[in-house]
Amino acid sequence: MTVLSRYLFREFLRAAAVCILGFLLLFLLIDFVDHAEKLLQHNAGLREIGWYYLTRVPGIFVLISPVGTMLAVLLAVSLRVRSNELTAIFSGGVSLLRACVPILVGCALVSALSLLCSEVLAPAANRNAREVERLRVRPGRVAAQFSANRYWMRGERGILSAQVVDGPSRTLRGFQYIEVDSDFRPLRRIESRGARLLPDGAWELAEGRERIFGETPSVAAFPLRTYRFPETMDGFIAGETPPEEMTYAQLSGYVGELRRKGYEAWGYETDLHAKIAYPLLNILISMLAIPFALRSPRSGGVWRSIGLGLLVGFACWVVLSTSLSLGRKGVLPALLAAWLPGVLFAGSGAALFRGVGR
Repeated sequence: MTVLSRYLFREFLRAAAVCILGFLLLFLLIDFVDHAEKLLQHNAGLREIGWYYLTRVPGIFVLISPVGTMLAVLLAVSLRVRSNELTAIFSGGVSLLRACVPILVGCALVSALSLLCSEVLAPAANRNAREVERLRVRPGRVAAQFSANRYWMRGERGILSAQVVDGPSRTLRGFQYIEVDSDFRPLRRIESRGARLLPDGAWELAEGRERIFGETPSVAAFPLRTYRFPETMDGFIAGETPPEEMTYAQLSGYVGELRRKGYEAWGYETDLHAKIAYPLLNILISMLAIPFALRSPRSGGVWRSIGLGLLVGFACWVVLSTSLSLGRKGVLPALLAAWLPGVLFAGSGAALFRGVGR
């Protein structure tokens, strides 16, 4: 690596450290203001609050790293433009692409760190953070546990299980209910392809079967039937494991299990592809940031490019959120929904690079 490459690489890393740390602290501060009343309401100690936010750091880093990286690129390049350093570099025969390589390498380093954090640190840290929040914000409430690609919950009179939890619609798929006596012996087992919680608290089960154990066992299938269990669906919703708490291998196994059993897996499949596509945005979004920074004038160029870049970043976030939402609803194929924003960002950046280079 030449002296020039080391210099540009070092300046980008400095800017990246400041920007990502700044966004991280800002995110934590806003989150604390939003949750402080609930945490303190149940007498959460400073140690528990500190541990809660410490365990949230890996997940937040993965979330904000593309925005922080884009702002770091804008700062690093704009400052070089304002001080005429890039003009001197280009006059020395260094091409635009060659000058940008150290910055792109830095973005790739942040991308690799984000991917590593997403796989190694974030899943366990997010689970710990949610456990602290559940115990302190909603103490005493039973939550389902995710194990062997299913959700399990010990209820008042039995064990409930579900393959898929849909919190917004308050529905379950692959539902099972095993009623037990005081000696934990099974009395009956009810299973259905779908379960829905009605407004009056009853459970509406579709395409199910009820098996009675005991001296006179029986099995009865039904297309649609209503039951009243002492348990509610709140435990499943509180215990629903989001993709952020799973590694790629765990989420891939869960998606495969859903496919084998014939359940829709659009949302989880989209999140599976996004686990790889999202960290790579640190590189792809820099393809947009560099041309904007190069176009900034020397007078006030830094703030102008930052403002314009953040506006573009917000537009990119809208595109990304829309694409992922369409993928989770099955409107777009999961692979396309996860990778389309990155392809658009890279394509737009390449076109702008050509315009700047002319």
